[in-house]
Amino acid sequence: MSAAVENSLALGKDLDMGRVKLLTVRITGAASTANAGLGSILNPFGEDVVVLRGTLYVVTESTGAAAVSIGITTAAAAATDILNALDLNGVGGDVFNCFAMQNTAKTEITAPAVWTAEKYLTITGAATTVGLDAILMLEVARLE
Repeated sequence: MSAAVENSLALGKDLDMGRVKLLTVRITGAASTANAGLGSILNPFGEDVVVLRGTLYVVTESTGAAAVSIGITTAAAAATDILNALDLNGVGGDVFNCFAMQNTAKTEITAPAVWTAEKYLTITGAATTVGLDAILMLEVARLE
């Protein structure tokens, strides 16, 4: 993880229940609008996992009118398979479901993405997110 990412994210594996694990990521706003400008985390589990559930708790809202996207992709890219352009201005204290599960029977799951060992969780702001303090909670399950 680069020094810039370490400044914007605090990573913690909070709970390990065998096959299912919980990952929390602290997100601190920044002026960056670059792809993965708010952070990029290589899969910390060392194996392929599928994201079962995602919840975002916005402790303090962004002072800028910024939308944030979160997803699984390469290190320097933006992705939206976990959260797609959520406006984080004026939402301090709110909790958000990060994605809608596909409820179609007998359909291959295409979202949320499988987080392979070589891919990254990336967080991208569409404008300045200065002032933002949020906690992303991801429940993941091992595929093997």
